[in-house]
Amino acid sequence: MGQKLFVAALLLITAAYAWGLGWIAWGFARAGGAVGWGLALGVTILLVLTVWVTWREVLFGMRAGRVGREYGGAPPSAGGEAAVQDDGPGDQDATGSASRTAQARAEFEAARAAIQEDPSRESDWRAWFRLALAYDAVRDRRNARMATRRAIDLYRGA
Repeated sequence: MGQKLFVAALLLITAAYAWGLGWIAWGFARAGGAVGWGLALGVTILLVLTVWVTWREVLFGMRAGRVGREYGGAPPSAGGEAAVQDDGPGDQDATGSASRTAQARAEFEAARAAIQEDPSRESDWRAWFRLALAYDAVRDRRNARMATRRAIDLYRGA
């Protein structure tokens, strides 16, 4: 619930920013002249880019959430599709962080090997989402997003 409130707050802030950009663009357009119209056009392009990027990220989040709920509700397959489990900060000892890092690395290697070694898994959205979770656990956000996008595409095609 807290994440939804955070996203709603960010959307409200983005809406206020877009409104401000629109107001500025309108002011430049009313000023007239080549410079005013040029600045109005530049600010309008910035406004359109802001709305487009925000919309794209919100859609990505909603689709990833849908895939995540479906993945979380599905029983693990024979390939051992369990996500990396975090014991939480209260269950750590001095080596807790190191053991979680090693566990995350091992899960990442297993998820990557599952896709690379079995060609039939290449079109399995669950395998790609497992890989995305493993990338996220080893803090490789760029590849986690790439794997999540692939999982979403395969999920939508299934």
